[in-house]
Amino acid sequence: MTVCCTADDARFGHVTISIASDSVDQRDTPVSATRPFALAPDDATRRALAELQARHGDLFTVPDPRTGAHHWVVNDPELVQQVLVRRAGDYTKGMGLDRVKVLLGNGIMVSEGDFWTRQRRLMQPAFRPTRLADYNTMIVAENQRLADTWQAAAEAGQPVEAEAAVSELILIIVLRSIFGADYDTLVADGANPFAILTEEPARDLKFAARFHTLKKTVGRIIEARLARPVTAYDFLGQLLAARTRDGHAMNRAALIDEVMTLIVAGHETTASALAFAWVLVATHTEICTRLQAEADACDPDQLARTGGHDDPNLALTDRVIAETLRLYPPGWLLSRRAATDHALGGYPITAGTQVFICPWLLHRHPTYWPEPDVFDPDRFLGTRRPAQRMAYIPFAAGPRHCIGEHLAWTEMRVHLVTLLARFTPIWRGARAPGVVSAINLRPADGIPLQLRVR
Repeated sequence: MTVCCTADDARFGHVTISIASDSVDQRDTPVSATRPFALAPDDATRRALAELQARHGDLFTVPDPRTGAHHWVVNDPELVQQVLVRRAGDYTKGMGLDRVKVLLGNGIMVSEGDFWTRQRRLMQPAFRPTRLADYNTMIVAENQRLADTWQAAAEAGQPVEAEAAVSELILIIVLRSIFGADYDTLVADGANPFAILTEEPARDLKFAARFHTLKKTVGRIIEARLARPVTAYDFLGQLLAARTRDGHAMNRAALIDEVMTLIVAGHETTASALAFAWVLVATHTEICTRLQAEADACDPDQLARTGGHDDPNLALTDRVIAETLRLYPPGWLLSRRAATDHALGGYPITAGTQVFICPWLLHRHPTYWPEPDVFDPDRFLGTRRPAQRMAYIPFAAGPRHCIGEHLAWTEMRVHLVTLLARFTPIWRGARAPGVVSAINLRPADGIPLQLRVR
């Protein structure tokens, strides 16, 4: 881990940070920015953290203008492993989750302690690969429907907006996997009540208030299920059937919160990653050609059975997905709060200290990723992968790693294989897409593509 310091000022848009020149030889505290700066899931923070890491190295602190407390920023893989894995019990979820809690309630994304442990254990069986295989046929079918829509646009010479299309696709897949046959009832009048997720990009209090009303919709579906008990293998059915070791079911409020969490988390992260994947594939024609060769050789029936997992014939597809997640990790800023007094990186850290980990920077760390800004899927070939495993954490790590990782990989793999077997994408943007840094990364200006039918 390298720690350096400078007295220069760093300017990032409307944010100005003065850099401290304090020595760290006393090992009292990591080097710190002297001017307070409010860390938040926004573009200013992402730019500021990049500059601060370039100046200070992989461990530094930033004073909070609201409280005066020093928040730690950790981007050394070994220290990340300590926070997320080896000493995960010494940390709880950190700041910034209040906004998520307003939106989702007390689902597993934000809950803590014994309640979180109980909920995670109740939900985990539904995410085993053998259970998730039940959704593969549906995922393939929904992608084929999108391909038919894109075929009509391509034949008419019309461009498609890939970000919007993929966002709608993933939302449908998520809702079908949760509600099963009830999905058709949910959209029976031709309107999807959850379309707000694709139509409204802001995640502010106004959005939270509108989204919160959808809890009533989920509650009505649950009541209808309970009134006519049947065995259902969708997520809702599995959560309704889940029992603790002493035979208790999930209570109604907790069940609704978990369903809302699955909808938002399952939709936004995967949709964002696929949107970025399309621009990368469209602007790297040689890689696109190699991907299409894999797609052409893929057995559709096997894809529907396995989701393409552990298929050596789709190895490049998996590397493209991995490289997309490296460059554009949807969860680009993680937060934890120290729950005990202990040591981190040779410094004492006190209970209550906020700790931030930035996968955006970790995934572009030049020590572990040569030419870190270059799109190079082959960097995930066995001999080229970084030896430090925690240099790559698109789904976080440790006890609180993303519960839906396996499903997300299925969705992304099936999507690329299905669509690239039928189309060659051509980038129609005026420039490289910008990045919006909110709770999740997303493209700033959409992903306009012209499709050529193969």
